[in-house]
Amino acid sequence: MKTILGVNHMWLYPDAMVNAEAHTETLKRLCANPLIDALDCWLWRGERSREEKRILLDGGKVINYNIGDRFGEDIALPSSKNASDRDRAYSLMMREIEYGLELGTKKIVFGSGPDDPTDHKGAQQRFFELIMKVTEQIPDGVELAFEPTDWDIHKRFLFGPLDETVDFIKRVRASGFSRLGLLIDMCHVPIIHETLESAIAKGGDVLNHVHLGNAVIKNPESVLYGDCHPAWSYPDSEYTEADAVRFIKMLYAIGYLDKYGATVSFEMRPYSNTSAEKSLEKFVSVWQKGLSELGKD
Repeated sequence: MKTILGVNHMWLYPDAMVNAEAHTETLKRLCANPLIDALDCWLWRGERSREEKRILLDGGKVINYNIGDRFGEDIALPSSKNASDRDRAYSLMMREIEYGLELGTKKIVFGSGPDDPTDHKGAQQRFFELIMKVTEQIPDGVELAFEPTDWDIHKRFLFGPLDETVDFIKRVRASGFSRLGLLIDMCHVPIIHETLESAIAKGGDVLNHVHLGNAVIKNPESVLYGDCHPAWSYPDSEYTEADAVRFIKMLYAIGYLDKYGATVSFEMRPYSNTSAEKSLEKFVSVWQKGLSELGKD
């Protein structure tokens, strides 16, 4: 089994999204945790980035670097009609890519940002042009993983429908950058109106990263409704631990888990009334159960 198992830092420690000290200290804690070999993470900007870079380089984990909007900054608008918005989005994206490259990342995760429902196709074209500009700066040996999320439930991103996302990936590949792939996130699968089975069927041939997780869409009154990443078996949620085992088996069936460089990360909040560390132990036990049922433990 070639899969590199990781965890998303900011969802396991949600305070780290908005608290700089918590961000640094919990990165340090995960770097010392022997249960996982990789981190989906990002560096806090400014002076603190230097300290966190040292922590991560000394920690020796594989880094799947995550690009996204940061606490205290205006959201990026990469597909805006306004050229200055697109220029700012490009600059922010390149700032984060540089951070990732300094950490030695081989996989950079990004999303599309908000949709423009008044000009959806035009927004997709503007986003394509920005991403092609970005790919010119990506060194050999580094992959990009494109993560779709919802367009009509919570974040309302430009790229949510899986068919459109896969077509976009194939268009970028055909235009000269072959190292763009799809990230399938269990949390996002139901909020983009797919099933685990349909997501694998539509995106399996361009898959290059996976997030194991969960979502609440049955109850709009839930505090974790939408793209909020509860742990498995959360009230009113879509997936239990048994569903996660089923999904692990699907990934094995399409050959992903034996693919060189395959990465799978847990992207969930801790279980209710359970510490982050104990929750991670439970996440890993579900992974191990999946492998055991495949005869791969």
